[in-house]
Amino acid sequence: MQLPIHLKTGTSGRPVSAFAVLCKLLAPAVLTASLWSKLWLGGVAAALLCLFALVLLVFGPRLLEGAGNRFNWARHVGFGEKIWLNRLFVPVPKDLNYRLTVLYIVFWTGVLVALWGGVATLPVLSISGLVVAYTAQAVCFRKLIHLYGLMKDKHPLYRFWTATAGNDNKAASKRAGPARNTA
Repeated sequence: MQLPIHLKTGTSGRPVSAFAVLCKLLAPAVLTASLWSKLWLGGVAAALLCLFALVLLVFGPRLLEGAGNRFNWARHVGFGEKIWLNRLFVPVPKDLNYRLTVLYIVFWTGVLVALWGGVATLPVLSISGLVVAYTAQAVCFRKLIHLYGLMKDKHPLYRFWTATAGNDNKAASKRAGPARNTA
């Protein structure tokens, strides 16, 4: 069976980085705080800070690729998100698909309310938007990890995302002796 090209390389053609998921986690608060900085820095400086924050959030994971791979939960969130984005080609359970869609809508609504609160300098909107966004994001992360756990054995591509190359040059492998190559 020939896989579509985006399934062979993933959505970006790069391995999932835990740092990318951590950037997604920080994005709403960083952008809201940079919008609030207009009170202290002025409008132009706040706009430049927002632009810098956006550039850092978009290109930071690409620059620091491979950093932060100790966070397995974040890598599993990234794998779950890739599986959910590929749901048109490899179907996912309908109940999880529905829940994830609703959670993404709630998350983006909370982010937009928080950003609106930052632009209008209304603390109630910013705080309540961030609370809604982070609550939805936490639940969404749990559902994405669950989706990855369900689907990692359902498709040949997903099985090998967490596989690492073995090194037979280690001392333990050499001590095993010639019994390993008994053809």
